[in-house]
Amino acid sequence: MDYHNEDIVLKFIDNNVVDFVQLSEVAKISYGLPQNCSSQGEFPVYGSGGIIRYSNQYIYDMESVLIPRKGSLDKIFYVNVPFWTIDTIFYTKIDIKLLNPKFFYYYLQTQRLEKFNLAGGVPTLTKTILDKILIPIPPLHIQALIVNIFDKFTELISVLSQELKTRKIQFEYYRDSLLSFDSINFIDNRKRVIQNNFQTFQWLKLGDIAEIGAGSSNANEEHKNGIYPFFVRSQDMRYKNSYEFDETAIITSGDGVGVGKIFHYFKGKYALHQKAYRIKITNTEINPKFIFYYMQTNFLHYINMTAVHASVKSIRKPMLEMYSIAIPTIKEQDFIVSILDPFFILINDMNEGLPAEINARLKQYEYYRHQFLNFNLNT
Repeated sequence: MDYHNEDIVLKFIDNNVVDFVQLSEVAKISYGLPQNCSSQGEFPVYGSGGIIRYSNQYIYDMESVLIPRKGSLDKIFYVNVPFWTIDTIFYTKIDIKLLNPKFFYYYLQTQRLEKFNLAGGVPTLTKTILDKILIPIPPLHIQALIVNIFDKFTELISVLSQELKTRKIQFEYYRDSLLSFDSINFIDNRKRVIQNNFQTFQWLKLGDIAEIGAGSSNANEEHKNGIYPFFVRSQDMRYKNSYEFDETAIITSGDGVGVGKIFHYFKGKYALHQKAYRIKITNTEINPKFIFYYMQTNFLHYINMTAVHASVKSIRKPMLEMYSIAIPTIKEQDFIVSILDPFFILINDMNEGLPAEINARLKQYEYYRHQFLNFNLNT
């Protein structure tokens, strides 16, 4: 961050009042148009959710801020290339002698546009409403400094997000490589051994090495300020004021869209939804974290082959018990876990991993956005 720029902006805000004008005085709100051209091109075509395709035609070729007319009113876009907008999103023709388009974009993000929705059902904005929104007009050099500050935050968050994406791919590559196998040898009817390029694995049923069961809590029992983690049927962790289990367990969803994909690894006291399963490894020669990583790699395929389909996909306890896992020696399990753990922490940990860094930067960004876009109104 350029702290000199921050000081200048904060000093200006503390010591000056700013004129607020209606948006219609500094920008013209224009309607998008239906675009039936099916040919591919270089110009993005925007709808209320973002880019929907590319075209060889454009509707406007100057800097602009795009504001949804219907649908997701919080999705505002800054565009600095020629573009087309369809009729679900407005584009703005901005008077750059008074208003920096990127400053307008950042300021508009602080305004909850959904509060202007008067349609009731589908969220909708009108040109008449937008024209009357009050916009602060500090001097252009102050606008430019504010844009520079937020651009750097945005770039940093983007870099961190890309790093997280890259590390996730890297983690999945190593995980799947370590937990995939080259050939199967059948020893006899009771025991199978699977050989990859450096290991020998024994096949065991999950039910033979683990205690498996569901929780007894309902979703409406969560408490925002609860003491204990409360695992439901999603990747998000909630909280509750009482717990059901105190153990090391792998937790997965029993039904819904997360079946076969949602896994938590947890040590300690926790509560569990009645349609989520806990898997407590009882065999001392098996590292629970190894099973956690193994299931991430292989369990979804197994579930797709065996899951019960009704209105939603679901699994039953016997299906979990019959799930086969290739088990190497405890030494090799620990070795695999030691390779995967640092990656997993980096991409998932909210205290020391990349998600923690991104979350901290987002909070910092929100703090500065409040500080630098909270002007004294010149009345």
